[in-house]
Amino acid sequence: MKANGFLFAVVVVAASPALSIASGFPVFQITSNPAGQMDAAIWGDLVVWEDYRDAGPAIYGKHLSTGPEFPISTSAAHEGDPAVSGSVVVWRDSRSSWPNIYGKNLAGGSDFPIATSSLYTEKPDISGDTVVWADQRNANWDIYGKDLSSGQEFQIWGPTDPWGYKDQRYPAISGNLVVWVDYRNQISGGPPNADIYGKDISTGSEFAVCTAASYQKAPDISGNIVVWHDYRNGNYDIYAKDLSSGEEFQVTTNEASQYNPAISGSIVVWGDERNGGLDIYGKDIFSGAEFLIASNAGRPDISGNTVVWQDNRNGNLDIYGAYIPEPATLSLLAIGGLALIRRKK
Repeated sequence: MKANGFLFAVVVVAASPALSIASGFPVFQITSNPAGQMDAAIWGDLVVWEDYRDAGPAIYGKHLSTGPEFPISTSAAHEGDPAVSGSVVVWRDSRSSWPNIYGKNLAGGSDFPIATSSLYTEKPDISGDTVVWADQRNANWDIYGKDLSSGQEFQIWGPTDPWGYKDQRYPAISGNLVVWVDYRNQISGGPPNADIYGKDISTGSEFAVCTAASYQKAPDISGNIVVWHDYRNGNYDIYAKDLSSGEEFQVTTNEASQYNPAISGSIVVWGDERNGGLDIYGKDIFSGAEFLIASNAGRPDISGNTVVWQDNRNGNLDIYGAYIPEPATLSLLAIGGLALIRRKK
């Protein structure tokens, strides 16, 4: 990089598995209504969440760049589990007795049904025009999807299993790649065994992401990188896999539990119990810089360099956020990890 007639070069002088930044970044409050807000999701500068200010849990949102909070869906039914991509928000909605999947395009229009199975649906996620969710219409949980542009609904994975322990649940999507928690290798009466599987919906190719011992849950995906929390070591750690190379790697190694990761680009964030309570930590998986984001907070999500989470610092749950520095800045902040060399041109 160049500045003011000098050439600057960053040189790694002390390698370590996880460079550590000791303190968190300045944070900002997104919601302030005393009724409570939780389960935030973010895309770009648009944040959406589950909100309890109305008669029943509703879906609200806010553009960080332009200001006020606004209602997205406020039916009398229970609404939760929001996800967002572009201007389209999706959520779980109980207005029809059973929990179904609904959506709304904030660019214009009303709420619209996406999945109205006669049994439970849950945990929607969205990328572009494709929505995915877990669906119990076949007696066990399966993964379904819908192309909003064509209206076509399709089953992604889930052979019928009347006993219910071969479930597929908790999907996440990025582009054409869908990942989920899969119980196909669970033996009835045996020890817990949940794995991560995936599918490229453009080719129909299904693949195993991780089938290690014990259980792997809570997957998220950004591009070709999948993250999840993993109990193979006797506590929850965060693991990741690069689908393009097939390389699996451990993101966290602290002996306390870390869980519920989210990823955007090279930045992974998660809930972390290493300090006794629940904090939000993050890591740049390219540079190895690991950092504290916020204390006494949970359930993070991330888009680009913006992290959001639910936070109880005011005695009720609010949504807070923080901007993560660029990877080069994170590396410079990693204590003892880098040296800055300055020489005249």
